[in-house]
Amino acid sequence: MTLKIPLGPTTEAKLRRRAAAAGKNPEDFALEVIEDNLSSSDGSADQDTPLPPNQRVTELLKWVASHDPAGHPVDDSRESIYQGRGE
Repeated sequence: MTLKIPLGPTTEAKLRRRAAAAGKNPEDFALEVIEDNLSSSDGSADQDTPLPPNQRVTELLKWVASHDPAGHPVDDSRESIYQGRGE
């Protein structure tokens, strides 16, 4: 099946960035995202069976690549999070 999905400029830019970060072209990356989403939401996968370590690392790296970096330093220390809350 071939689908034609119109994307807005922001969505297209995100798709292109994430595909590039994964070392893939946008079409292959989008297909992989769709297939991953469909396979994880159909309930056929046994969630109680742990993934092998190499697959866990692969899944983690895919998840990390799907998020844009902050682009600036972030202070996520405990002190900054609870600052001014009486601690």
